[in-house]
Amino acid sequence: MLGGSGVGGIIFVVILSVLFLLILSLVIRSAIDNSNVSQKMDILIAEIKELRKEVQEDKKHIMDKRV
Repeated sequence: MLGGSGVGGIIFVVILSVLFLLILSLVIRSAIDNSNVSQKMDILIAEIKELRKEVQEDKKHIMDKRV
């Protein structure tokens, strides 16, 4: 029945494919979580927001000095 023709073989192949994709997604997810990429991205996003605030404040001071 392993890989045989017919409905049983098709069901077996589908089940194996689903299991393979599930295991692959778990491996990829754990690799991403262990690399701390999401934490580093959160830190970078926070720094970018702070820089944008500083740049906006500097622009306001420059505009006030010109007027």
